[in-house]
Amino acid sequence: MTRLLHFSDLHLDRSFAGLGMASSEAAKRRDELRTALRRIVDLAIARDVDALTVGGDLYEHDRVTPDTAIFIRDQFARLAPRPVLIAPGNHDPYVPDGLYWRLEWPENVHIFESMSWDSVQVGDVAVWGVGHRGLAIRDNLLGQLRIERPGTHIALLHGSDMSSVPEGKDAHCPFDRADIERCGAEFVLLGHYHEMRLRPDGAPRYGYPGSPEPLSFGEEGPHYVFLVNASPGRVDVEPIQINEVAYQTKTVDVTGLASSDSVREAIAALAGDDLASGAITRVLLAGQAEPELDLDLPALYAGTAQCFRYLDLVNRTQLPFDLDQIREEPTTRGAFVRLIEAERGPAAGAGDDVLKHALQYGLQAFAGQGIRRR
Repeated sequence: MTRLLHFSDLHLDRSFAGLGMASSEAAKRRDELRTALRRIVDLAIARDVDALTVGGDLYEHDRVTPDTAIFIRDQFARLAPRPVLIAPGNHDPYVPDGLYWRLEWPENVHIFESMSWDSVQVGDVAVWGVGHRGLAIRDNLLGQLRIERPGTHIALLHGSDMSSVPEGKDAHCPFDRADIERCGAEFVLLGHYHEMRLRPDGAPRYGYPGSPEPLSFGEEGPHYVFLVNASPGRVDVEPIQINEVAYQTKTVDVTGLASSDSVREAIAALAGDDLASGAITRVLLAGQAEPELDLDLPALYAGTAQCFRYLDLVNRTQLPFDLDQIREEPTTRGAFVRLIEAERGPAAGAGDDVLKHALQYGLQAFAGQGIRRR
């Protein structure tokens, strides 16, 4: 039996700018991603695997530093003579100015540098791989794979399963499930999607381990690597949880709360759960806020942030205005509500936050209230 450890989408040197983190917290997250790679290498050694496979996006091409390059090289050298097989992705493509191209790698590291399929024999298994040669490869590379020789075969690819593309995720090297069936591999190890997937249910033929550490609030829950056990005609995959950091989103309903002190106490109380001390926490303020309730986010943050490892506050509250009544008023305020609602349309929902906030701000102004930052 041949044993592989597979991971993808570590995104070393990620900026974390989209989370609005202070530079010190972002630096801490980048260091935690390095620590995750150490844990993965430690696990590969402890489980005595025959090879480590990497499904792309190991690092971020536009941000990776020489120091991180040496770190990656040294970690993979720890596995020698076990091979490390890398299929570059859209964030770490094999390009002339890229890390894969310019760094002198240990002999045990094999990078699939071509967009034509190549194979490396690991024990009784042939591992087939391809690499991205640019930041936006739209070719269906899996559709080009046809394995016709006997033996046990595993394919390694960074690409998009088009049957279930996550919202907001760009498609790179797209494929469909028919390509899985036609390619001739017993299993396809993938990278690109950050949540763990094994498909189809019951008898999986392909899978994404997801990112080893969560990278945003859209990636809550456990994160994994795959332990792959391959024998003639059979490939079994065991997900192993690997993350040490978690993201969580909590809600504080401000309905009925009379003062900012009450809101502050409700936020601080959330820090008492088992996860909060190590979690990156987002608190949503929701419900109906009374007009006199002061929801000054910077002040609430200053009074509660020390209770959490990292805290993000978001105001999603609503003010207690009777829109049905105001809409019928022959006043400027009534005309304002009718205008905004006409712009929002009958199917207004989560996607029209700008107009929703404009409506709230406008009604606050008509009521002579201060505008609350949301």
